[in-house]
Amino acid sequence: MGMRKLKVLQLGKQYYPHIGGVEATMQQIAEGIQGEVDSYVLASQGRGAAYEKTVNGVPVYFAKSLGIVASLPISWDLVRYLKKHCGEYDVIHLHMPFPLGDLACLLAGYKGKLVLYWHSDVVRQKKAMLLYKPLMNWTLKRADAIAIATQGNIDGSPYVKPFEKKCVQIPFGLRKAWEEKSDQYWERRTEREDPVLHLLFIGRLVYYKGCSILMAAMKELKKELGVQMEQVELVIVGTGALEEEMKAQSAQEGLGNVIRFLGKASDEEMEKELERCDVLVFPSVANSEAFGLVQLEAMAFGKPVINTSLPTGVPWVSLDQETGLTVPPGDAGALFKAILWMKNHPKERKEMGIRARQRVKEKFSQEQMLAQILGLYKELCGQ
Repeated sequence: MGMRKLKVLQLGKQYYPHIGGVEATMQQIAEGIQGEVDSYVLASQGRGAAYEKTVNGVPVYFAKSLGIVASLPISWDLVRYLKKHCGEYDVIHLHMPFPLGDLACLLAGYKGKLVLYWHSDVVRQKKAMLLYKPLMNWTLKRADAIAIATQGNIDGSPYVKPFEKKCVQIPFGLRKAWEEKSDQYWERRTEREDPVLHLLFIGRLVYYKGCSILMAAMKELKKELGVQMEQVELVIVGTGALEEEMKAQSAQEGLGNVIRFLGKASDEEMEKELERCDVLVFPSVANSEAFGLVQLEAMAFGKPVINTSLPTGVPWVSLDQETGLTVPPGDAGALFKAILWMKNHPKERKEMGIRARQRVKEKFSQEQMLAQILGLYKELCGQ
């Protein structure tokens, strides 16, 4: 007789079709391990009545939510559901930070194995953090293991560092669909002689993404290049609180012909822009940016990255002078110089792109991530 399949619950703030970095990773894991284990998902939502749905073979319970306040769903239903059903699961995998998830685990009295996936620190909500910290510390103490992407995420987090012995480094993996898209592109790509440097930014237009630093760097670049600025193009994919301000600034600085705002893009549009671009610009300025999955996507397409030396996993994904350039966070002058270097060194830029693609293949495959996670579950459960 074979061993009984483990029952594993992914617990997080939201889930597909709401897709951000955390939700994409939850979905990757939940769908990728289905079959090896019995995989389930419990998530909240922005607002709405509770419902159940099977998403790509994974049963998902979307808890009733009254709305979101301070980035937190108001969902007593999520706590109720976990309290009622937690005894059914061998492993609960909580994707943090998600204070309601911590509270649900505490009130449910769950006795099984608790695994955390530490996606990022809470950085900006300092007042809320005063309330959340005791609960978060309870969760970190209660956890049987803490999955975390890189050593940089451990060293850069004052919350996780004291629990380093529980940490298991499991880097995020490139989604299989994107790996296949990038492979197809790589096979059909042709060398093009184009004097224009095509820059690409993908992300929410919010403070921690370094949007103001990017705009300041583009202003510096215009001063430096003058009429040659027509040899630079920046495509910005994403929406957010700073969108209108950035558009106004672009017009005011005479960058309207240089910067193209694409807004919210479909996967097909994103794929097209990743194929077109020469360099991904990733100028994040705060520890909220813990890794940057979009770096993997661009690197898989053979594109170098300009990122920042945050004390997180960001500079560990794309390496300075090897697969791109790394600049100090918040330094518009350094970002401008890095963009200028990329423009003036097309041969070296392409070589960096080739190494970037190799790095993703070797270090960041979905298969590696799922194998490590499954191994962790089985080890904790004595299988």
